[in-house]
Amino acid sequence: MADIDDFIGSGSCVLSASDEAVLEIIKKAVEGGISASFYVSRGMAEAITSWYWTPERIRETGVEEVSTDELRRIEKELGLKDVIHFANRTPCENCGHVYGAFEFIEQGLREHGREMVEATLEMKETALIRVNPSEVSVCPKCNEKITEGALKLGERIIGGTPVGHHYGGTSAYAGCCRLT
Repeated sequence: MADIDDFIGSGSCVLSASDEAVLEIIKKAVEGGISASFYVSRGMAEAITSWYWTPERIRETGVEEVSTDELRRIEKELGLKDVIHFANRTPCENCGHVYGAFEFIEQGLREHGREMVEATLEMKETALIRVNPSEVSVCPKCNEKITEGALKLGERIIGGTPVGHHYGGTSAYAGCCRLT
């Protein structure tokens, strides 16, 4: 209980509810556009994944299995194994570089640090589900936000709608669900 007390004292929340209630809360968050992170049992993560990743949503978001070559690149260059199974691939409107699984993991390491990423991947009983994550994909080649419908002025991108990056698939980092 002391761990829970410390956690709550830091401004967080612990929720205890049935699997059905948790799934309903996550559905409402997704549909309401609310950004939240949920640490759930691996069984609950599977239920959320099967609810969210319908064949229609997979087509709509353009997610695909991460290629063996890209997984090897992630392991060789970023030093992480079994970190992502599926992701969408989006070209940067500014430079054309494709933002995919490698770029997502690379950005995650930059923004959250290796220690946090590795700690998440090392969870044994828990899976992380991100709902409507607030991060914006940034092209590592030109440092512009990944958008669509933007105006290119010289070397800069102005406006446009940020393109959601969809990803996940490991047992510890189940991925994201986002309002599309």
